[in-house]
Amino acid sequence: MVAELSLRGYIALPTTRNLKAVDIVAFNNKLSRFAFIQVKSTDQPRSGWPVYTIKNADNWEKEIRDALFLDERFFYVFVVLPSKMQSEPVYYIVPSADVAEMLINKTREYLREHPSVGVARQLVAWGYGGLRPEEDKRYRNKWELLGLDETEPSE
Repeated sequence: MVAELSLRGYIALPTTRNLKAVDIVAFNNKLSRFAFIQVKSTDQPRSGWPVYTIKNADNWEKEIRDALFLDERFFYVFVVLPSKMQSEPVYYIVPSADVAEMLINKTREYLREHPSVGVARQLVAWGYGGLRPEEDKRYRNKWELLGLDETEPSE
């Protein structure tokens, strides 16, 4: 992931393992913009990317928002690893607020369909069951969502 960001002209620094939720800090080449990135990868995208385990059934929606939406500059990059069917990785660049809302909506939907299931201790996964075409189009290889590209004229 760091190599991919570097190839795209960004400065990408992996973090140490004790930094909560952030795997990479990426900067534009002027160091004037940055993004925090958590990377999730899988070779089984229809199973989704596990993101969070709900701990409290009472206020699970707030819990998901608080745990996943850390900042406007915080993003998840979900990676589909190369396989026999595809030779290159696929990247989904998703703002953390969008990840939280998608997981809340999918969990609500699941609970409506399975009313006897409890929500506490439930592992929620982004993209579980496969991405809808509009989600694929909105996030697939959308590196510009990181907000690192320069929009000011060069000096």
